[in-house]
Amino acid sequence: MPQVSEEHAGEPEHALLTGLNAVQRQAVEHVEGPLLIFAGAGSGKTRVITHRIAYLMKQHGVSAQRILAVTFTNKAANEMAERIATLVEGQAVPWIRTFHATCARWLREHIERLERNYSANFTILDQGESRTLLGECLKELDLPGDEFKPVMIGALIDRAKDYLVGPERFASTYAEALDTHVLEAIHDTYKRYQQKLERSNCLDFADLIRLCVSLLKTCPDVLERYQERYRFILVDEYQDTNTAQYEFTRMLASKYQNLCVVGDDDQAIFSWRGATSANLLNFDHDFTNAKVLTLGQNYRCSGHILHAANGLIHHNNERQDKALEAVRQAGDPIQWYGASTQDQEANYVCREVDRLNHERGVPLNKIAILYRVNTLSRQLEETFIRWRIPYEIVRGLRFYERLDVKDLMAYLKLIVNPHDEASLLRVINRPRRGIGAKTVATVQAQAGRAQCSLWEALLRVISLPEASSLGAGTLKKLDGFAHLLKGLHQDAPQQSLSRIAKTVIERTGYVEALERSDAAADERVGNLNELVGQLGAFEDKYPDTDLAGFLEETALVSEADHYDGSQQRVAMLTLHAAKGLEFDHVFLVGLEENLLPHGRSIREGTVEEERRLCYVGLTRAKERLYLSWANQRMLYGTTLYNAPSRFLWELPAEDLETALPAPAHQRVY
Repeated sequence: MPQVSEEHAGEPEHALLTGLNAVQRQAVEHVEGPLLIFAGAGSGKTRVITHRIAYLMKQHGVSAQRILAVTFTNKAANEMAERIATLVEGQAVPWIRTFHATCARWLREHIERLERNYSANFTILDQGESRTLLGECLKELDLPGDEFKPVMIGALIDRAKDYLVGPERFASTYAEALDTHVLEAIHDTYKRYQQKLERSNCLDFADLIRLCVSLLKTCPDVLERYQERYRFILVDEYQDTNTAQYEFTRMLASKYQNLCVVGDDDQAIFSWRGATSANLLNFDHDFTNAKVLTLGQNYRCSGHILHAANGLIHHNNERQDKALEAVRQAGDPIQWYGASTQDQEANYVCREVDRLNHERGVPLNKIAILYRVNTLSRQLEETFIRWRIPYEIVRGLRFYERLDVKDLMAYLKLIVNPHDEASLLRVINRPRRGIGAKTVATVQAQAGRAQCSLWEALLRVISLPEASSLGAGTLKKLDGFAHLLKGLHQDAPQQSLSRIAKTVIERTGYVEALERSDAAADERVGNLNELVGQLGAFEDKYPDTDLAGFLEETALVSEADHYDGSQQRVAMLTLHAAKGLEFDHVFLVGLEENLLPHGRSIREGTVEEERRLCYVGLTRAKERLYLSWANQRMLYGTTLYNAPSRFLWELPAEDLETALPAPAHQRVY
């Protein structure tokens, strides 16, 4: 077992325990052995995790290098790291990262041990790049586009990887779940896609954890190295782990079993991406000597809000029996409003937001509008514009998804990894250099015949012009593009990160091409300058890193990491995006059958997860909560007449107050 210092034994209560309630204190003081913490909404779990890590270090002398903490967003990880840095007063801060960042770092060190075609300078594809590569596979396999779409195939492959199912086991694993025709098509696509990834020296998001688990299973020395290094492991949001993340955690903790997991089965809302709350609920079966604690006091929500949320979630059967207790006063009753139309609902929301802001002095960034599906934001946006109320769509178009930024990022990726096929396809004719689709298809065919990367095929075509079917003019253009990439790659090690980006912009003529052809050139050039500035800031913050480090950091940033709430704007976001956030005042709109719960969940019998999603929405509110629905709503080009959500009738009546006289509704499900 790890050595724990006893030099502080017998001293007065440690300052890190001050202000903790009894159960929080037990969690912080627990040292060795598995620990399961059920942490309800607003129960202070981040405080418990950070104080527990600091307590291990300051009270028991555990080195920061012996502690590993993983969570699901960079935002949560950064917040924990900042809190711990304050608590440990100048000492080193442990490794606190997401699952994907942790696995990416380990694969950088050991991926060549997997005996595949990967090398340490691999690049990580985002979802868009992954789907583009899948599209190429479907085209090469001549699969009909109306039946097999990259988005659908990609989702199935992602789920298979989450279950640690590679292409070699896909057909046998899903033989009973899919029709033979579909099974064979997806199996062939998966195999070709994975071959392309390896030849491109690229990993998609799901591969980061799948391949890391494979590494730990096939290389016992690597597993032992990390088991010895990280003798104390903490996992946040454990109810959101999938099979691959569960196996990664289980293997790593199997030697010393100093594993602390924190989660809440009532907030398990990501089953559609492979997460299962069974990992949380079965923890004490996996680790039979686990200590189990429940953080049962809610410090966030007013009494009415929490009591209503408890009343709602009590209708779920698949859950650990528990109820949060409110620490705060009852506060204002929940306002509920039944509108005749979506226009009326949107005007009601704007009127209340305006009243909160002007009459009560509530800052706009303390207000959030939550909804089940993104399409509900359109009407709200139009109405907010008419009312001249500033707003922000959380998880809208991310900075790194803008076309010009993706182009520059593709060039940067090729400097690190020229075999990256997705990036090569993106910029081989961007800006335009006369290399058309037919030429690219010819080079791709050469790559397929030679079983090599697209970059290697391009170099072969150029070096063996007599064996190519391409004309001299086309070969000259390809040679110019290859010469450009070689020069960028050669000069990069001598340049700062921001200088590398500027060199790419200058040598490609990207800005000049924009100014000639794009009316919005100023804005797009501004995006490029913003990226250059981000590279400089990254280098200042991490002076020992390189371009590969920057690309990895940006690839692993999730959409949830972009919201900081600093601007004076009302936040508009989906219920899934709101997980982990809190606001003083929350409007939960569109509480209608077939929206919340979603029609698909009603058909598939997964209403309990929708109820958990509603519970998450309710518990985002601290001071005041508004619930609304509309009798008539235009959605997806169709006028819908939905009944009010069944969840409304599951809320305790004593916590509700009708905002305005609502029309009569028939409760039909």
